[in-house]
Amino acid sequence: MRVGILRMAAKAKNSTLKKPNLFIVGAPRCGTTSLWSYLKDHPDIFMSAEKELYFFDSDLWAREAWAPTLEQYLANFSAATDERIIGEATPSYLRSKRAPAEIKCFNPEAQIIIMLRNPLDVMHSLHSQGLRYGTEPIGDFEAALQADTARVGRESLGYHAFTDFPNQVQRYFDVFGREHVHTIIFDDLKDDPASVYQDTLRFLNVGLNFAPGFKMANANLQVRNARLQRILVHRPRAFRGISRALLPKWLRTRVSRALLNSNVVSKARPPIDPELRRRLQREFEPKVQQLGKLLDRDLSGWVQGSNGEYAEIRGYKRQLMAPDSNLRR
Repeated sequence: MRVGILRMAAKAKNSTLKKPNLFIVGAPRCGTTSLWSYLKDHPDIFMSAEKELYFFDSDLWAREAWAPTLEQYLANFSAATDERIIGEATPSYLRSKRAPAEIKCFNPEAQIIIMLRNPLDVMHSLHSQGLRYGTEPIGDFEAALQADTARVGRESLGYHAFTDFPNQVQRYFDVFGREHVHTIIFDDLKDDPASVYQDTLRFLNVGLNFAPGFKMANANLQVRNARLQRILVHRPRAFRGISRALLPKWLRTRVSRALLNSNVVSKARPPIDPELRRRLQREFEPKVQQLGKLLDRDLSGWVQGSNGEYAEIRGYKRQLMAPDSNLRR
């Protein structure tokens, strides 16, 4: 736990500003943006206008100086009125070893939502995202995985670190107790968003008579020219100096975003090479079994078959249909 979090918690307790009691903590590329947008529309729920606030994952920061102040953080919830739930979504909180204890210290009554997906598909999606943002220089997925094992510090994209789901989930169970942690499998959200949404509302103890438009967010974007994308992301120092001298920050941001978006196209990711998928399935099988036991769910489909798609959700639906269900979260 970082120095000062206890002081921040005491200060937040005495503050007149609203503070969150719901945290969607990850994992990345598992539907967190979709759920955040669905919950934003509910009349009993206030979600921060900006997603990914990065306040409780200080062990992942490049520099402590980048940390927002408590006042800056709480300002994200200043527009909340009488909503029962006030929340935010920062997917890196799941990977952070500090975040569970710091969130608990900040708000002991906090509710946690964890979203999970086949780790192979998470890594594949992270690779596409890295190519889009210019943080991954290697276009071949298998080669990128291999190269990342040798990277250190900020150079590492952490494909395997992002997908250590059993240990990450266990940390939140240990700190908050299972009754305050709700887990969602991405496949369920994709196949039956209405049922998953209703179950989430039950967990949050808010009204059930509301349904948003269920449209999955963050469709895959494929880079047209990887070299150009890296130049756009890591602009030469001389170019940055000229643009700062000539353009205000808001215009630089708008121009940069437009250039980045012009070099991507919405397109499905190419499938993982079958032999690579089989090797990764064998590698991840112990952790998938461990996660399945932890969640009391059969996730074996993630590491079986040719495509690793998880289709077995009958038990989930059966429990949803039972009025007195004690679905393990």
